[in-house]
Amino acid sequence: MLSTRDIQRKIRTVRNIQQICRAMKTVSSIKLRKAEERILAARPYTDALSEMVAGLANSEYTHPLLAVREVRRTLIVAVSADKGLAGAYNTNLIRETLAQVRAQHGDVALIPVGRKVADTVRRLGYTTEAVINPLGGEPQFRTFAALADQIGELYTEEKIDRVLLVFSRFGGGITTQQLLPLAALDGDGATGDVIYEPSPAGILEQLLPRYLRTSLYTAVLSAVASEHAARVAAMSLATDNAEEVISQLTMDYNKSRQASITNELVDIVGAAEALV
Repeated sequence: MLSTRDIQRKIRTVRNIQQICRAMKTVSSIKLRKAEERILAARPYTDALSEMVAGLANSEYTHPLLAVREVRRTLIVAVSADKGLAGAYNTNLIRETLAQVRAQHGDVALIPVGRKVADTVRRLGYTTEAVINPLGGEPQFRTFAALADQIGELYTEEKIDRVLLVFSRFGGGITTQQLLPLAALDGDGATGDVIYEPSPAGILEQLLPRYLRTSLYTAVLSAVASEHAARVAAMSLATDNAEEVISQLTMDYNKSRQASITNELVDIVGAAEALV
């Protein structure tokens, strides 16, 4: 059985860990709120752009990013966190990424985004077309716009035939989304009474690259928000568990102290009886 001094030392250690977890929860809560604000700020533009692209992307107009062809080489973009202590967030993301790699029938290349998945991809020796490491606390649009342009160029040059995006959708868990080809867009493809100048095809030429950039960037924003939400939940659970451990250790301390006092009393009584 541990001595009272050892138990006190363990209580202090657990309390220190609890304070760290509580601080991390607070910081992640603030970051989560900021990430949610960025998602909400981007939503009107994203929704309007998606509606316009869905209305234009029909059989009358062609574009290299809409081309569907036999899949010989797949590119998988996987978005993870830079840090741990977020529950099973990174583990589930990496597991889904590796499952998608195994599910492909042709060649596979990857673009890892975030330190955790980048380290895994490097360790396993997979082919990469680019690496974004670290992801950073506040992902910048220009970084992922450039990455989207690189992906679009690889696709139009037929160096890849399909692009899959593995990320955590905020509030929806780990998901795999087809990024290219941009063939399965919601909408009936009808332009209705809208008049486009200079032409629908010309506008589509300008919109599709922007749509690709926006789709990638909003997915990254969603992944960052999911990371912070997972960390808040993990640190909240860790804080509660630490409280339970402290309560149990406090009970053990009281029992140990009570036993120590009882033993001292027995010794005193025994000594007193010996003197009588």
